[in-house]
Amino acid sequence: MSQHWDPAPDSAEIEAATSRLLVTAKTLSDADVPAPSGLPGWSRGHVLSHIARNADSLVNLLSWAATGVEHPQYPSAEARDAGIEAGADRPAAEQLADIEASSRRFSEATAAMPAGHWRNEVRWLSGEPRPASKILDARLREVAIHHIDLDAGYTASDWPSQLALRILVSVLPAFEIRGIEPVTLVPSDVDLRIDLSGGSGVEVRGPASALATWVLGRDDGSTLSVTGGQLPTPPAWT
Repeated sequence: MSQHWDPAPDSAEIEAATSRLLVTAKTLSDADVPAPSGLPGWSRGHVLSHIARNADSLVNLLSWAATGVEHPQYPSAEARDAGIEAGADRPAAEQLADIEASSRRFSEATAAMPAGHWRNEVRWLSGEPRPASKILDARLREVAIHHIDLDAGYTASDWPSQLALRILVSVLPAFEIRGIEPVTLVPSDVDLRIDLSGGSGVEVRGPASALATWVLGRDDGSTLSVTGGQLPTPPAWT
């Protein structure tokens, strides 16, 4: 990676996605927060709490990359889950204030990163090492995907088309690692063919947003067009 990698475009995308999320969050009442989200076993409060705590966890990684002093994303997987659970039952105004404040901390930590440190490797909770530049990509996915998980009127079809394509492309390597069946994805809103696990005669066609939500397990893929075989079942996204 070039020493002069520029975080500004990714930061702008994160700010825009966060603004859209906050518009939706501001519509939620106290009664809406404990209602089920689009994620099994999680209320909307769990989703909101997770979005906030994720921002702080990524601030930890930004601090690690900036200073060279190891600062784990979370103390443990159990601590991550406990933090989400602890904030899930708060009223709507507290949830909103938490997301606003944690998002601001993330933006400030991004802005404070020394220019030459974006290539420094940090270790995710999973144990996987990645360059610090990937932190911004991860935050964008968290905000955009969990926005639709709120199940509060905003759907993947509301993603800007380039954001939908970016999310689709960015999550696919993880599914190849998990062993997704060979398949070729054909986004109908862009001139592109994507071979997964080497590709195959099975082609799945649809808008990038619909392909992304199917791969991510947010949709059953019933609106997609399949030729050459059956629609594969993607591995679970974790």
